[in-house]
Amino acid sequence: MGPKVPHLKVVFAAVVFLSLLFFTLSSYRVSGVFPINISNDVPSVRTVTATVTVTATTTKTTTKPIPSTATAKPQLKATDIYPDQLGIEQIEADFPLGYENPNKWFRTPSSPRGYAKDLVKLLTDEELASLPDFRAAGQDWPEKRRKVESFYGINRTGSWQDHIHSLDDDGLAPLTKWAQQYIYDHQHPKDCAGKKFYVIKNKWPRHGLGAIVRRIFIELSAAIQTDRILIFDPKSPPGNTLVEKNCGKHAGVKGSLECVLEQLSSCASYATEENSVHSIDPSEAKGGMIRDTVPFPELAYSSYFSGTGVSPGGSVLRYWWRAQLYGYILRPNSAALKRMTELRLEKTLHEGFETNRGNVMKPHKREVPFPLPPSTISIHIRHGDKAGEGRLISTRDYIVAAERFILRNPLSYMKRAFMSTEDPAAIAEAKRTPFINPVRSFGNIDWTWYYSNIPRVDGGPMANLALVHNKTDSLITHMMQLWMAVECDTFVGNRNSNWNKMIDSIRCTLMDKCRSPYIDAGFVADWINFP
Repeated sequence: MGPKVPHLKVVFAAVVFLSLLFFTLSSYRVSGVFPINISNDVPSVRTVTATVTVTATTTKTTTKPIPSTATAKPQLKATDIYPDQLGIEQIEADFPLGYENPNKWFRTPSSPRGYAKDLVKLLTDEELASLPDFRAAGQDWPEKRRKVESFYGINRTGSWQDHIHSLDDDGLAPLTKWAQQYIYDHQHPKDCAGKKFYVIKNKWPRHGLGAIVRRIFIELSAAIQTDRILIFDPKSPPGNTLVEKNCGKHAGVKGSLECVLEQLSSCASYATEENSVHSIDPSEAKGGMIRDTVPFPELAYSSYFSGTGVSPGGSVLRYWWRAQLYGYILRPNSAALKRMTELRLEKTLHEGFETNRGNVMKPHKREVPFPLPPSTISIHIRHGDKAGEGRLISTRDYIVAAERFILRNPLSYMKRAFMSTEDPAAIAEAKRTPFINPVRSFGNIDWTWYYSNIPRVDGGPMANLALVHNKTDSLITHMMQLWMAVECDTFVGNRNSNWNKMIDSIRCTLMDKCRSPYIDAGFVADWINFP
């Protein structure tokens, strides 16, 4: 048979289609371009407004170029501030229509701050009489004060274990009370006789506190897995470069971290050459290998969530276990806590400023209360020698991360922060920064900054310790900065920094603030591959 003849309707449809196509192309030749605006009708589709231009021609005439959205200025309607001026694309992503409500009928309510005297005239005598009570309520935080005082050892009669057990389970990392007791019992058995030991030397003489503690807890985890008690080498103990050589003289030992921290173990005097090792043999561990986490706590943590539909594993388990080790090691002894309290209550050591957008060079002084007020944000800016390990994050980016969070939680948080850093320039920049995000819908428009006026240099830990004649006291001063950070209720940092990791861990193990938000100003997943 010959080929089938196409149906007459198909032929007719093809003719109509070709005719329409020819007509359309002819129209393009006349108009040159056909604009399609996708931003005006559907503003939520894109972060910034954009115009897509399609060109077509049937002749050799020059076509108009397609505008590049990477270089074209976005057509923001409500403000003349552009993302490139802010330098923070995340802020712009929050406001596709600019920074004001485009509806003309909308008016932002004014703050009563400017016309409080007029409002007072509208109140009854009874209402006027109650105003001082509201002021007192805003400055009296009995439960917060009790916990913070216990955290500093003030009015606390018991041990660190007693303090931890006094905290709310709901605010701690899961199983913290059990895990802290588990580690403590391993390091402080009822009977030290017959125990085996793992003795470690200071193999990290140029490390700062955070890095040394991280090294110690890795060794502690290995010691638990081989059923050995971890102790410091009495001749060259870890942390001896962070303190004065004679700081342990009163106890008959050389200077080490145990000058300022609780003893790692109560069994150190039982260690001999026969029952001790200076390096771990993985074959001693069950299964013949040292794991990132200890099997029993790992399974205890997993079992805790069994039946809930949650199955934690991988990096989360390691993250939780290492937070517990941080918490156990970083317990200041009573002498260090006493000195930390003296430093914390010394008013001349701490400064507060409310930034002044009218004249950024003349901020208004503010007192630094104890404890820090509710909703205060901790911002630890890690600069210094961190550039040798990873990327540095600008002071501006830390502030932006905090502002984005506060803007999302206006009823709970205000622009008030305690800033800790080794970089004096970071503090100077903050004092000149009343705001970055131009939105005014905050509890307070201008930032209030708290910080401690301690010697600091934009360098490594050893360089900062060298600024003070007594390294032991300098170390305690920096630990006090760590404790002040944990007084806060929200945390902004970069968990690619050991100091930020200490803040993050302590708030979840030695204080019940694990449900408080932690905002990473760096990569949000920095904690996953933390070494």
